[in-house]
Amino acid sequence: MSALKKRAIVVSAALLVMAIAGQAVMAAAPRITKSVTPMEDGIFMVRIRMTASGNDVYALRLIDPEAAIVDVFSPRGWVTVTDGEETLARSGTALKDGKSVEFVIYSKSDKVAYTWAAFGKIKQIGKPGTL
Repeated sequence: MSALKKRAIVVSAALLVMAIAGQAVMAAAPRITKSVTPMEDGIFMVRIRMTASGNDVYALRLIDPEAAIVDVFSPRGWVTVTDGEETLARSGTALKDGKSVEFVIYSKSDKVAYTWAAFGKIKQIGKPGTL
């Protein structure tokens, strides 16, 4: 095998490894955390904090299997709708890498186990998770 062919194989392999590593970084889902605080009237305040990591985040979807969501408050620049079981939040401005936003959800239950998914401009980022 000539030196040129060997060099082409090595360069191709290196590019393939870089592409795979780049995809892993680009597919990083945001970090999502929650805290639950009981309120006076039997309702619970759930704070959901989303921190972007590696990708611009434009939307967040939360699913509550208990359908206990009473109300949702979104940060400035985000629009949020809910039907009690599913909450969708969307922003026209991306949440950049390392930046955070916090959503406040009022729930009838303190045993919240939300399933979440984050989205870029067009498609889902990373794999869904559960809080």
